[in-house]
Amino acid sequence: MSTPLSQPHRFFADAMLGRLARWLRILGYDTAYERTIADDVLIRRALRENRWLLTRDTYLAQRKILRGRHTLIADDRLHDQLRQLKQELGLRLEPNGQATYRCADCNALLEPIAREQAAPLVPPLVAAQYQDFLRCPRCGRVYWPGSHWTNLCRELERLDTA
Repeated sequence: MSTPLSQPHRFFADAMLGRLARWLRILGYDTAYERTIADDVLIRRALRENRWLLTRDTYLAQRKILRGRHTLIADDRLHDQLRQLKQELGLRLEPNGQATYRCADCNALLEPIAREQAAPLVPPLVAAQYQDFLRCPRCGRVYWPGSHWTNLCRELERLDTA
């Protein structure tokens, strides 16, 4: 059984949870993820970096070294995975209230950039339509509050009503 974590939350999602890792990053949670990593390396890194392990692997979850430091994710569906983390760990799943945001691809903290800096990096319609932009200092990806953000917020609201 998982227990609520003290702030801040730092996670390591195993190879089966790439989509969940992306969503947690978008929500501002520091979430390490590697598509290919051996179990022993994953465990060592999670412990060294003081991260809570999120896994779908029952054999990995049974390792004594991880007792009290992991959550065994019960479902394949993202919606149910997020609901489980909200219920078991007390995660806040409200994107508009975050103080910081993370890159969905590489987990780096996003930095605000001026519209003028973003304009050559995004489609012209986006540059004309939006004022607020964030950029990843590591991979260079640019983010803005477009329809994808509205859809994400709507999906998270459904967690409370479903």
